Amino acid sequence: MASEVIAAPSVRSLALLMADLDRRETCMRFLTRRGAVVELFDRDKTVVSGSSECIIAEATLLDAEEAHSLLEVPLALVVLGTRGECRRAIETSPLVRILPLRASPTTVYAAARQVCAARDTILASRTVVGAIHNEVQTLLSSVPDIVYILDEHSNFIYLNESVTLLGYEPAELVGRHFSIIIHPEDKPNISREIVVEKIRRANKFPDTPPKLFDERRSGQRMTRELEVRLIHKDGHILYGLVNAYGERGLDVPLLSEVVGQKPQTIGVVHDVSAMHFYQQSLEDSLAAKERLLREIHHRVKTNLQLVASLVHLQQADYLQTGIDAQASSRVLRELEAQIKSIALVHEALYHSEEVDRLRARDFFAQFCHAAEEALEIVGSTVHLKFSVDDCPLDPDRLVPLSLALLELLGGAYQTAYEKRADITVMVTFSCTKGRRSVLEVEGEGILVRADSPIMRTLLTYTGANIELLKEEDYHERCRLTILSHD
Repeated sequence: MASEVIAAPSVRSLALLMADLDRRETCMRFLTRRGAVVELFDRDKTVVSGSSECIIAEATLLDAEEAHSLLEVPLALVVLGTRGECRRAIETSPLVRILPLRASPTTVYAAARQVCAARDTILASRTVVGAIHNEVQTLLSSVPDIVYILDEHSNFIYLNESVTLLGYEPAELVGRHFSIIIHPEDKPNISREIVVEKIRRANKFPDTPPKLFDERRSGQRMTRELEVRLIHKDGHILYGLVNAYGERGLDVPLLSEVVGQKPQTIGVVHDVSAMHFYQQSLEDSLAAKERLLREIHHRVKTNLQLVASLVHLQQADYLQTGIDAQASSRVLRELEAQIKSIALVHEALYHSEEVDRLRARDFFAQFCHAAEEALEIVGSTVHLKFSVDDCPLDPDRLVPLSLALLELLGGAYQTAYEKRADITVMVTFSCTKGRRSVLEVEGEGILVRADSPIMRTLLTYTGANIELLKEEDYHERCRLTILSHD
């Protein structure tokens, strides 16, 4: 007689729960011959076994609670008999086969192989889903953009780790309305509830479909590139570009956070704060340059008017006194010095780091050097010395102030030429913490033109008061006090 060939077992371990001891023994021997490890259970013994792959049980010995606990493990289950409280609760499960109570061992074994195969498939699919879930979570965690999912009430049910850009941890926002991160002024324009209500009241759909943070539409009607202001947890504003669409069929449990919930919106927020602030800085820079250009035009116009006034006053002066070639040369030389002084102010502004401020120490150093070159008369020697605080100067006052100082220095050069003497002139400029700055000039001859029409005009433009101080030893000194603008 040929020996029986035993196929490789597809069921490695089983547990039997049967009331009929003879039938149980017969079934055990049959299954053992096919290489399965069989464990026996009595009525009073707990059915759930951590080592068994499949439970073969009579329906009358298995209640609904026990059946559910088996399927949750999960274990494959072959139920013998059509009665029992558990049948209705488990008959639709792919891990269950229900057979007649007197089914043959061959039929029982075939059913066990089927439910074990289904069990292996489910476990394999859970492993795959678990791996995909981990990969999805890793992917979402590495995305620099904020990914969010909203429920039907527009509350967050999922946020990836990038929400920390707003200073929050995902758990802090889950369950809360999305408006918590939206600027209050933007909410009426991007909240579906508010926008839909506006459309309903107007009884007219807008020509351009609204863009919504809690979008319910998909395809071509989904929200694209919606720029919103986001509120950081500490209160400062960021800018985000939102793309969102409606999602009602997210039933694959790739995100354990949303299993059992009703996703309605999936969206992505891209941080565009840097681009927005850069664009804003460009606009601010352009506006500042436009203001500066207008200010330059104003200053040039004012300075040209000032030059015209000086020329007119000098013409009136020399028409009364008569003019010769030498005096004419001196007039032109002084006019040249005045124009160079104005040019010096604009050159200093051009090189200054601040377009509306000059440093006093740097400017007066350049001014004194330029004045020596412009006012020098053959046969005259004037030594200019200066002591200047390092404080800011107002360009609007600086041109008439420098021309007034040039006028005072011109008197000293004229005196040095007439007397053929060396003269030392000391220029001191100081700033107080209040609203005043003081220019003092000390030296012989500086008062020669201190009360001239030209000087009075320059002081008016400067907004300065002048004090003339002449001591008994012919030591001359004057003080110009300039009050700052209110």
